[in-house]
Amino acid sequence: MNKFSFVFAFALLIIGCTAAEKSDKAVKCETPLPYEGELLYQENVTLPANDYVIGSAFDETTQLNLNKAMLEAMSLTKANVMSAAVATTNGSWQATRSADGSSQAVRLYWASVGKAFTATVIMQLVEEDKISLVDPVSNWVPEVPNASSITIDHLLQHTSGLFSANEDLMVQEEPRYYSPDENIEISANHGAMFCPGQWWRYSNTGYTVLGKIIEQVDRRPYHEAVNARISDRLMLTSLRALAPLEQPIDVAPLIPADGSEPNMSPNWGYAAGSVVGSAEDMMRFWQALLTAQLLTEENTISLFESLYPMFDNYTFYGRGVMLYSLPSSTSGNKIWLGHSGGTPGGKAVVAYSPKEKAFVAVALTGDGSAPATAQLLLKQLGVQE
Repeated sequence: MNKFSFVFAFALLIIGCTAAEKSDKAVKCETPLPYEGELLYQENVTLPANDYVIGSAFDETTQLNLNKAMLEAMSLTKANVMSAAVATTNGSWQATRSADGSSQAVRLYWASVGKAFTATVIMQLVEEDKISLVDPVSNWVPEVPNASSITIDHLLQHTSGLFSANEDLMVQEEPRYYSPDENIEISANHGAMFCPGQWWRYSNTGYTVLGKIIEQVDRRPYHEAVNARISDRLMLTSLRALAPLEQPIDVAPLIPADGSEPNMSPNWGYAAGSVVGSAEDMMRFWQALLTAQLLTEENTISLFESLYPMFDNYTFYGRGVMLYSLPSSTSGNKIWLGHSGGTPGGKAVVAYSPKEKAFVAVALTGDGSAPATAQLLLKQLGVQE
């Protein structure tokens, strides 16, 4: 595993189940503060053209190479089940495989990739003039610490200062389904970690609050809003946001690499990540999002408007989206626009690579690297770094 793959694997573990020190003192703020963190991403972001259309099947040689690469990736990651898809305007390929070599019509869990769905619905509500990015959270969830100074945009960009309830030691010691209200209460008990806007820190609870706002504004359960506004609209039959405690029999079980029982279920994630489906459907969602089929072109671009440094020198966070600046063998870094997700027993990534002008999506069970698998698949398109 190269340095990039190791960093990604570590970062995804943080995204899925961080253990962090409890805040010693709650921070109270009547107004947001200017950002004081590391420098934001400074380069221009290149999105695919709005007329980008995924091609039909790749030529036979490319498909053969992709199938071989997938088998290699399954061996290296020790994945029990993997779903993968790659596409350009010249062709596409997708496959779902299990470790015994069979093809299965199963769906996989995409973990925090689901945050992109939450952000998309929020931005759709903005376009419909039902909410504004500068609206205070107190309009809908007043029990949140600093609710009157936290805006919807702070939640989208992880600059709210809200403690992420999954980092609570009790939650980690007693893994189970915690309702949105329970998660918000746990976060509130810890108090805010900093003033809104002051720093960047990943918060699943911030996205839980966004889910509560969606339900109140759209007047239906979160999962129904996502499925109607995205999956049904794009006719993506496998890709769905699960209802709380919903247990479809065709979702591959999470299998931690150490053989332990999974401490997370796909139906627990709510607005922080509850989406299951095939890699092909996830890739088609990402293509639709980046080509302004779900939002206006202006709002699509705005997802990448402010990109905050995440856990390392390679990843940055926008409004429910991530930018990856990948080490390359040639001058300059290679960029991906996407989102990762991970929890013990499952890893996932979906991305667009401007260099290859290609989309890629990978989800697997186990704790192998989905981004490293995606890189291996993209190499089969014949574009050299």
